[in-house]
Amino acid sequence: MPIHEKVVVGLDLHLQRTYGTVMALDGRILRQERFPTTREALARFLSGLPEDTPVALEAQGFCWPWIDYIEEFGHRPLLVNPIKAKQRAEDLKTDRVDSEVLAHLTRMNWLPTVYVPTKELRELRNLVRHRCYLRKLSTALKNRTWSEFRKRDLRPQASMQSMRGRRQLWDYGIHEVRQNLELIEALEARIKATVRLLKQRCEGTRVIELLRTIPGIDFITAVGLYAEICDIRRFPNPERLAHYAGLVPRVRQSGERTWHGRETRGNRWLKWMLIEAAWAHIRSHPGGRLARVFRDALKRKRSKAKAIKVVARKLVNVVWAVWAYGQPFAPGKA
Repeated sequence: MPIHEKVVVGLDLHLQRTYGTVMALDGRILRQERFPTTREALARFLSGLPEDTPVALEAQGFCWPWIDYIEEFGHRPLLVNPIKAKQRAEDLKTDRVDSEVLAHLTRMNWLPTVYVPTKELRELRNLVRHRCYLRKLSTALKNRTWSEFRKRDLRPQASMQSMRGRRQLWDYGIHEVRQNLELIEALEARIKATVRLLKQRCEGTRVIELLRTIPGIDFITAVGLYAEICDIRRFPNPERLAHYAGLVPRVRQSGERTWHGRETRGNRWLKWMLIEAAWAHIRSHPGGRLARVFRDALKRKRSKAKAIKVVARKLVNVVWAVWAYGQPFAPGKA
């Protein structure tokens, strides 16, 4: 039946079943129900609620269609940081309690929400990550192919990057190698098709053109940064962006003692892209400031993996400035 007072909704979303709680602003539970995780069941559960009702659900891999459904039904989805929400929850954990906690946090305006990209940016982000996944599969197959030659004490002087090189490897007549080469050919064709689709979708995007002016950032990296960051206005300064990327060490302080630990948990895809871009930057710009930063960090930390993270953190400043100010990269600044 219709509800005429202001309410909030908490959804504990699972693949098969979802538990929902409709709660008044004074904490009264007006409706609780477990229902199948389908569009139709969600529409039935939300029916009769006032327009633009806040609906809270935790961020997880399959939540995006439900964000769209909630908006389609005329309500306001609130995507919740699950780690922070658990810190504010009760010791008792059931689907009913989880949905109640989300509803309580929403009505008290204490919900640890996260940014919800537009549907277009979510699709672009998924396409970039799909391309990265295909590239990792292709690299794994290439490494596996070289291992087949090492097992036989063979050292071919051919490159697997070119058609000519792959033909030379094919001529060795090794069954495992030939199957791997066929898979690599198929993967490379799909990677190229994905890149063509990305170019069609991103043609003329100003932010991507600006990011590509930074040495070491090619088209794919620029699209990836754009898809993961989405809107630079979310980050008032480079420090906030670095925290989001997980490139800032944890700090714990008590009295006179301070501990610096591992990096904060952040967007692992963005962190990986920035580290890859940092490597490409210092190789393409060996006389630049960031290359000097890398050499200095290498002397202190005695680890390339740690030193490149320092460069990636500095590269965040460059990315933020180029995007926020809308000005191309100036070679003298990095």
